[in-house]
Amino acid sequence: MQMTNFLFSTLSQNAWIIIGSVLGFILLVGIVLIFLTAFIIFRKTLYRSPKTKRVREYSVITNMYDPDGTIQNDKIQMFEEGIEWSKQFKDKIEDVHIVNDGLNLYGQYMNLGFDKCAIVIQGRTESLLYSYYFASAYAKSGYNILVIDTRAHGLSDGKYVTAGILEYRDLIKWIKFVEEKYSIKSFVVHGICIGAANAIYAYEELKKKGGEDANLIKKIVLDGTFISYFEIFRQHHIERKKPVFPFVQLISFFLFLATGARVFKKTPLKAMPNIDIPVLFIYSKQDVYCTPEKTQQLYDACASENKELRLFPKGRHSHVRIRQPEDYDQAILDFLEKHKN
Repeated sequence: MQMTNFLFSTLSQNAWIIIGSVLGFILLVGIVLIFLTAFIIFRKTLYRSPKTKRVREYSVITNMYDPDGTIQNDKIQMFEEGIEWSKQFKDKIEDVHIVNDGLNLYGQYMNLGFDKCAIVIQGRTESLLYSYYFASAYAKSGYNILVIDTRAHGLSDGKYVTAGILEYRDLIKWIKFVEEKYSIKSFVVHGICIGAANAIYAYEELKKKGGEDANLIKKIVLDGTFISYFEIFRQHHIERKKPVFPFVQLISFFLFLATGARVFKKTPLKAMPNIDIPVLFIYSKQDVYCTPEKTQQLYDACASENKELRLFPKGRHSHVRIRQPEDYDQAILDFLEKHKN
């Protein structure tokens, strides 16, 4: 009897050890899979391999979240219309180049003979050719045009996309380059999505440094600005019915490890109290990434006494102009006319 009890007790203990080991192994595998999945997403969305061919042309990519091809068709149209518009000034376009943070960065300067410059900064995955689509209103208003391949885009060097957290330093270098080479001291920056964050951080830094440079950026036009890089990633996951936690947190962590970019510390929302120049906020009611509620947060936090909010009825995120081009351009023309300095 004692032997039977001993054997039963031993088997029971071993069974619990086996069950515990199996559960522990499953948990470990689950954690590894979560980290691996988050890392793969990070590499696909925020990393460009040095081996990737550098091009400016838009390439169509099949997207399961774009079943009817609307997004792709819009982007192709925007690229083509922007390129076609720029052709009329081809004899006034110069290829330009700077080096910042050890990266070769490339752009094009459209010298129309004015004493002011508009810098158009595209969103993620786009090149400077895309930026021309937004430039016509500025040319009409008496601005030369600078379009740039931001780091890790187009022909420029760079491996990581930090949504302006590091790229703003390049923008400041571009502004100083244009000032010194073309004697321009008045800039308006038009940013789309992460380009908008880039514009915000650049002005914030120039203002912080003070001196004459603090007055170089006179106005900012923000198309589809997010309150934080983390928030727009979160909204992407929500729209695509993917779990937010812990993937978005891990992606942010990987970006910090790779670049030092702190997506919680440096955000457009936190920068808004330092933005005191004229600002035009452009959004769409159909934007599921930068929702009207979040837009209002940014607008309310902005310190400028000359801020305007234009909420258009149509257009996906950063696809506002293509749905109402005349109204979009008129909003910019009116804004520039109102703030001529």
